[in-house]
Amino acid sequence: LTGAGQSIGLVQFDGYYASDIASYESQAGLPSVTLTNVLLDGFNGQPTTDTNAVIEVSLDIEMSISMAPGLSKVIVYEAPNNTAYAVDILNQMVTDNLAKQLSCSWGWGGGPNASQDQIFQNMAAQGQSFFTASGDGDAYVGSTANMYPSDAAYLTSVGGTTLSTTGGGGSWVSETVWNWGNGTGSGGGISTSYVIPSWQQGINMGANAGSTTMRNVPDVALTADQIYVIAANGIG
Repeated sequence: LTGAGQSIGLVQFDGYYASDIASYESQAGLPSVTLTNVLLDGFNGQPTTDTNAVIEVSLDIEMSISMAPGLSKVIVYEAPNNTAYAVDILNQMVTDNLAKQLSCSWGWGGGPNASQDQIFQNMAAQGQSFFTASGDGDAYVGSTANMYPSDAAYLTSVGGTTLSTTGGGGSWVSETVWNWGNGTGSGGGISTSYVIPSWQQGINMGANAGSTTMRNVPDVALTADQIYVIAANGIG
């Protein structure tokens, strides 16, 4: 469960400061995990002035190491700060086949996308698990096309929860959907593009208002609120 000997591949649309990752590992008492950058579409790997994007990249790397400190490496697939390059990153991930765990915290809309769906199916066929965030825009309203790939049928969509404990490192008390209101919270809802997958069938949807015919998003959820400290943007 430490990720020993495994690699994680991350979808990113900006760069990060290696010093931030090293600082995080030091302050959190974690081992130094090897970072391998795969630069695409002419990107030089240098963080841009979009501080929120750099935070996203750093967060993804640091949480991967925190959850799986035994990783042999984190492979950071980086393209320019534009999600139009998503297909290039996905193609490189499936072609390389170097990491069996692939993670994405970005969304780019335009779904359903047949070519990208084919890539996700190819990943699954060669034993790569692709996990994508369900977003932070709260419940879906209307078409889910702009939420792609979080509602795609050939990956695992991951939502967020708010966890309460008895204190730092304390026992579990309660857990509920992460929802700050006013459009901020764990993305989720009923896909308008994809039919319900086999693993969601045969479930009583009476209590959660889910669909019995269309894909429900997300598939799983994990703590996403009030628990994170990260190092980013060169501040350590």
